[in-house]
Amino acid sequence: CEDASRHFAVFQDPFAKPSYLFAIVAGDLGGIEDTFTTMSGREVKLAVFSETQNVSKLGHAMLSLQRSMKWDEERFGLEYDLDVYNVVAVNDFNMGAMENKGLNIFNSSLTLASPDTATDDDYERIEGVIGHEYF
Repeated sequence: CEDASRHFAVFQDPFAKPSYLFAIVAGDLGGIEDTFTTMSGREVKLAVFSETQNVSKLGHAMLSLQRSMKWDEERFGLEYDLDVYNVVAVNDFNMGAMENKGLNIFNSSLTLASPDTATDDDYERIEGVIGHEYF
């Protein structure tokens, strides 16, 4: 790439898979990060991203992801097998959500919650959708 204002990345996936299982998101996003420690003691890096104006509303999505991972381990003995798990919430995603290995994409209406405006039903719906897409 000769133009210094442009950037690119090369991705080499060692495992062949159908294209619908691959996702990439690019944009001016902000986010929050945390971790989840699996039942075997392995640390998984977690991140939830959104448009920058929505970052303050991501906390419940992160908590819902952590609860989902814990529940899956306790109920079924299934440990998450990658070292990173990302969630992206975007205002213009035309579907409810899409699960891809290590990257789930959500419409922000199913991910964002603020204690000032969200109802109990909103919090429950977010946890249900985050859990559904994780499983």
